[in-house]
Amino acid sequence: MNDEAFKENLRRYALDQDIDMLGFANIDRFKNAPSEFDPRNIYPRVKTVVVIGVRVLRGLMESLDNNQYIPYNAHGYGGINEQFMRTARQRVARWIEDHGFSAVPVIQWTGTPHQEPIMCHRTAAVAAGLGEFGWSKVFLTKRFGPLQRLGIVLTDADLPSDPLQIGQICDHCMACAQACPAGAIPTKQSRTVEIEGVEVRHAKVDMYKCAKAHHAGTKETHPRPKPDFDISDIDRKYEAMLRDTHDDTDDYVLGVQAATDVQERYSDPLFDLVSGLGRSSAFCGARGCFRACLAHLEDRGLLDREFAHAYRALTKQQGRPKSVDGTRKSQGKVVNIE
Repeated sequence: MNDEAFKENLRRYALDQDIDMLGFANIDRFKNAPSEFDPRNIYPRVKTVVVIGVRVLRGLMESLDNNQYIPYNAHGYGGINEQFMRTARQRVARWIEDHGFSAVPVIQWTGTPHQEPIMCHRTAAVAAGLGEFGWSKVFLTKRFGPLQRLGIVLTDADLPSDPLQIGQICDHCMACAQACPAGAIPTKQSRTVEIEGVEVRHAKVDMYKCAKAHHAGTKETHPRPKPDFDISDIDRKYEAMLRDTHDDTDDYVLGVQAATDVQERYSDPLFDLVSGLGRSSAFCGARGCFRACLAHLEDRGLLDREFAHAYRALTKQQGRPKSVDGTRKSQGKVVNIE
């Protein structure tokens, strides 16, 4: 079996296992990766990074618009990362080993590289030709926009990379930055990643603010903030601690700790309920990076799929205008949104 046949047979197998996307990035595409995120830290013999994509259901965004946390966490976040993706990675790895090569599934976690090697799944997905970075650093595809979760399998099979898919979706509209409840996405500050000679730019996201809001550590993202909600002393404590951090992962860990302090002070039954049933605790509801982004991309006809009704809840709430004739365009067709 030649390399291309190997790839396509594995891709067909993955799609038959309810995986939505599979991409391939040869290790050469990671030669400019920061040393702490090098796949060889996890598996020194790796030749190819195989990236799995699993959709997040669009209807879950509408449940979030109605302030329902459990469906999204159970079926669009923790339920995918902690349950479905584990099985998907294992099946892809088993197929590879059944065909004569070694494979290492990579768990998705936000650890600190100085303690345990990790990989940036979004960068790997861009390198594997599945899509591109949005300005918010969220990974975007033509099919699902921001709505997918990612998994990685490393293998010693030396396979050619899939073509890059960059510069086709994000138009830097800044809807993500404007809608982020944490104010974690700047409109000017950015970072650049180089993949096979192509420079890819995204916002320099404040991972402390992101993590804190994500875990209900702010008034804007707490499910039921009391009138006397005051965390100014907690803010001061962590502002001092942030002066000694070294990287984004340190900032993220501090954000989670700050949110834990807030949750202990302003406890709510939803904290245990959502984390227990949903296997994650996303209380910010991806307001900017997922929902505002999705509304914009659909409104501008930048995605391949279309639905019976437009996703417009966030557009309406933010007062962002629709097109003059009350329609949106998608794949060259006009779809009434009323």
